[in-house]
Amino acid sequence: MENNNSLTLEVLGKEWLRINRNSFKKSTLQTYEYMFDKHILVSEFADSSLNEISAEDLVNYTEKLLSVGLSPKTANSILVTMHSVFKYAAEKYDTAVPVIKYVKEYRREMRVLSVAEQNRLEKHLRSNMDKYNLGILFALYTGVRIGELCALKWGDIRDGTVRINKTMHRLRDQNGKSRVMIDKPKTISSNRTIPLPAFLARLMEQFRSDDNAYCMANNFTSTVEPRLLQKKFKRVAEECGLEDVTFHTLRHTFATRCIECGFDAKTLSEILGHSDVKTTLNRYVHCSLELKKNSMNLLNKITA
Repeated sequence: MENNNSLTLEVLGKEWLRINRNSFKKSTLQTYEYMFDKHILVSEFADSSLNEISAEDLVNYTEKLLSVGLSPKTANSILVTMHSVFKYAAEKYDTAVPVIKYVKEYRREMRVLSVAEQNRLEKHLRSNMDKYNLGILFALYTGVRIGELCALKWGDIRDGTVRINKTMHRLRDQNGKSRVMIDKPKTISSNRTIPLPAFLARLMEQFRSDDNAYCMANNFTSTVEPRLLQKKFKRVAEECGLEDVTFHTLRHTFATRCIECGFDAKTLSEILGHSDVKTTLNRYVHCSLELKKNSMNLLNKITA
């Protein structure tokens, strides 16, 4: 490894993964491995010396990623991973770090249910209550992520609170095969305890099972993975006449309703499991026109 000509993207990428293997969550490591095998190690400069890879090469590579249908977000994730390898090589072998130009991402305004739509959804859920509809209602009033909900066990719900300390997701390995994994939460801040509204705590008790059973499952040994719950929600949404919604819409709706009810941003941020308030305000709070009107009417108090 002393000869810089042997410092190829493939060699250094594998070395970076090996050295950092124990620093990553299992899910993160699998994502990196899949990204390398699927996109990076099949690139035209995978066997090139890092000192031979130019900024122009990376621009052309980015354009190819986009041309095969990858989203700007996915392309940027691949570029961020490559940059980590470049930085590792620079620190250890004093190689050059090429300039990477990331793709501009246009954030789509996230769908939030109106109060009328939320009422219609709740009425449907309550009149057709089962484990799946209970989970949908639970997400609507706690803001938990779908993976967190699917990984939830009855033992995590105690004394009117729910403890979020794991998540479930389906990941692909190097061979392209997928499997369900239960891992630590998304971030340190995602490990949290959420107080439940009294009505929801009472409702959960009606369905309570063994502490080690998964809340969304119908028997002790089974689990319900996120994509199945997503399908169930899609059908419910269609039955309620809700358009352009996903399960994540429930999280955004919860955050928006909380602000409308007067939650302070710090409290909401901790309930959602964010590391900072800025993330909460920028991504998850969508002020309705009604809330804007009410806020503007506060100015009436200071008029002469």
